[in-house]
Parts: sequence; structure tokens; C-alpha cells
Amino acid sequence: MSEIVEEIREAYQAVGIRLDQPAAYGTYYRLLCAGCGRMVGNVGDRLLPGMARQIVDEQFDLYAAGLLGCACGHQRDTTQRLNPERWRRSQARYGGLTEGAQS
Repeated sequence: MSEIVEEIREAYQAVGIRLDQPAAYGTYYRLLCAGCGRMVGNVGDRLLPGMARQIVDEQFDLYAAGLLGCACGHQRDTTQRLNPERWRRSQARYGGLTEGAQS
């Protein structure tokens, strides 16, 4: 496995998403909810080093508020454990819009 794929795997794992097997010629990978297994998106392996972590970090508030990720709430719960203070700020910022997520 390439270093960039491992970096992508680790970045998404932090917010409760797991990387599936390659979906198209080893270039695109499905993103699956680590809680229920539902597909929540795709990611390509043509990212630059550090880019996957940056993308996930910049989306943290959306995962925390339940606006991105799986409707089962796994990413919302995972981000709360990962960074409780930032999670609380996300709730305040988005007005507690935590019912149901969108992928």
C-alpha cells in the first residue's frame, strides 16, 4: 500500500470513516461509515502529502454537527470523543443541527 493511501486511511479513520478497497483501477476508494458500513463518499489517491489530513480537519465541524458523514451518527459521536471542545463549538456554530447527516 502506498504512503498516500495509508495517510488517507488514517485521516478518515480519525473521524469514524474507513477506506474500502479500490473502486476503480486503484485510483478511487469508497469511504464507509466505520459504525454501520454505509457508503459515505469516495476519495482519490492522487492527493499530495498532508492533504488528506487537512481536508478531514477542515470538515471536522461538519462531521461534528452531523451535516457530513453517515445518518447513523457515528462520525458525530467519534468527533465528540476526539475533540470535545471543538465538538461543542461546532454544535453552537451550527445551532445544534445534529439530527441526520448527509453524505
